[in-house]
Amino acid sequence: MAMTYVADLGQGQALSIDNIGAQTTITWETKSTGQQQSQQMSLSLGKWSASPIVYRVQHGFVLQIESNHRPYYVRLQSNSISLLSEVPLMLGAEEVPLRYVASSSPKMPEMKPLEPLRMGNMSMRMEPMEMSMGNMNLSASSSSAPHFCTQCGTKVKEGDRFCSQCGTKLT
Repeated sequence: MAMTYVADLGQGQALSIDNIGAQTTITWETKSTGQQQSQQMSLSLGKWSASPIVYRVQHGFVLQIESNHRPYYVRLQSNSISLLSEVPLMLGAEEVPLRYVASSSPKMPEMKPLEPLRMGNMSMRMEPMEMSMGNMNLSASSSSAPHFCTQCGTKVKEGDRFCSQCGTKLT
């Protein structure tokens, strides 16, 4: 069973903590005018034995996760997430409320359908799959147009197989 908790950390910051099986995923997003940053860390901590707790500390946040009969501590500071090897100093720490959400998958904005692609007189549609190449009719006038050797540029007759000037094989 998946468990997901979210927290509003203030100043455009949001935290999402997921536990699916033994895997814990921590996502920290920061939004400011015209910018959005997101850091993510995935840890194999085992199944949680208690709800996680987030603390606001002097220089960031500390996340406490109870798993495998012991606490794990994760620091969120200066746009980085790191697992701590020892219990952090928590003087003056203030608990940040976490909210349980039923779904473990973050809601992504729905994507609008792909617009028809156009390249010159070619076009392509996805639904239903369709491609048109523009005007595919050959005009009779193209056969009466003058032909030239690709090597030397000399004018050649339509039935010629080789250039009379340089001997290049014609296509």
